[in-house]
Amino acid sequence: MGRTVDQEVHAAFVEFRAKEDDKVRCVVYFCLSVQCIYCQQIRAKNTSRQKQHLLECPGLRGHPNAPQPSQPAQAAPNGIGPPNGYPGTPNGPTATPSGPSGPGTIPAPNGTLMTNGVNPHATPLQAPLQALQNRAAMATPVQATGPPSAPPSAASRPTPKPKSKNSTSSLPAPPLDDVHAAFVEFRAKEEDKCLSVQCIYCQQVRAKNTSRQRQHLLECPTYLSVMKDSIPANNLLHTFPEGDVARSLQIPAPTLELDFRMSIKMNPKVNVGAGIWGQREWVSFIGGQWAGRWGKGIVLPGGQDTQLVTKDSATNLSASFMLQTVDDPPAFIVVRTDGWLTGAKDVLEKVIDSNMADGVNPGSYKYRVNLSMETGDERYTFLNTLMWIGSGCRRGHEVIFDSFRVN
Repeated sequence: MGRTVDQEVHAAFVEFRAKEDDKVRCVVYFCLSVQCIYCQQIRAKNTSRQKQHLLECPGLRGHPNAPQPSQPAQAAPNGIGPPNGYPGTPNGPTATPSGPSGPGTIPAPNGTLMTNGVNPHATPLQAPLQALQNRAAMATPVQATGPPSAPPSAASRPTPKPKSKNSTSSLPAPPLDDVHAAFVEFRAKEEDKCLSVQCIYCQQVRAKNTSRQRQHLLECPTYLSVMKDSIPANNLLHTFPEGDVARSLQIPAPTLELDFRMSIKMNPKVNVGAGIWGQREWVSFIGGQWAGRWGKGIVLPGGQDTQLVTKDSATNLSASFMLQTVDDPPAFIVVRTDGWLTGAKDVLEKVIDSNMADGVNPGSYKYRVNLSMETGDERYTFLNTLMWIGSGCRRGHEVIFDSFRVN
C-alpha cells in the first residue's frame, strides 16, 4: 500500500532557490521553491499546497506507490510503527541521505552503490529524489552578493525564533521609516528574485516583509533596549524599576506655539498688608488689547490681579479678566491666569517699582503664567479646552506678555 500524503510530501519535492526564469513568488523564510519529482512542476514551497498537488499530480496517476489521503498510521505487531513510514528492508535499515561515504552518496543496505550514486534497493520514490539531489549537489554555486558585512550562509543561519502572535512589548509599533532604517536589504544570490533583509540590531536575516519586520522589532531585545533608553523619562536621575510598564511607554511630548500677544494697563497697586503667607497686594486693570492667530480685540476694564509677595520679593500672580473680540456681535471670553514673578531679590525690587521697571532687562527675571479661557460663544468654544503658557515683562504700569498654546 502506498504512503500517505503526509508521509510523501517532503520526499516528492526537491527544494532549490528561485532562479530568474522561475515565475514563482517566494514567500517563505529563505525564498525556497520546490519541484515535483514526478511531473517536474515548480511551485513555491508550501506544505499544504504540495499535499494537494500530490493528490492531483498527473505523473502519479496509476503509479503503484501513489500517495493516499492521510489516515492514522497502522502500528506494527509490537505496537511500534516504522519511524519514517517505509517498511524495513530485509537486508538492513533503509538508506539515509548521508553516511560514512560523505554527503551526496547514499550507502545501500548491503553496502553497495551504483555508479550514479543511486541506491538500487531504494523504494521507487527514493530513487528519482536521490538522483535530483545528486544533480543539485554537483551544480556550481553562485557567489552571494550582500551588504558590506555579508550575512551567514543558509547552512549557518540561525533558526528563526518562533513568532508570537502577541508582542510582549508595550512600546508602540515602530513607524514605517524606523522599520526601513532598521534593516539592510540585499540579495543572497544574484539570481534571487526575492530580497532578504538583515536586522542592524541583532543581525538576524529574514525575507523582506514589512509587517513581519515591524513585528520582529517589537520582539528584538537589542532594539527594545535602545528604544527604552531613548524615552526621556528613562534618562532622568531617578527612573521607574526595570520591567515596570511605565518604563516602556513612549508618551507624546507637548510643543508650544505662539498664539497671541496681550497688553494690559493697570492701576497703582493697593497694599492690603502682611498676611500669614506674605505681603498681599491688589491690582485692578484699566484695560488693554490683544491680537493673535484666531482673533483680536480689547481687554475690558475691571479685571484684577491678587498678588502675594514673599520675603525674597518673588510674587505669586493670580488674575481674572475678560476679553472682547472685534466681531459683530462681539464675543466675550473670560481669562484666568496663575503664575510667578521670580528672580534675584534686587532685580525684583526694581521690577515691582513702576518707576524703575522700564530699565530692567526682561531676560534678568522670569514672568511666567499659565492661562485658561472660558466662553459660551459658539464661534470660540474651541478655546475652552486649550491651555497656554505666558511669558511676560513689566513696563511701568503695563504688563505685556506672549501666550504660547500647548499642543
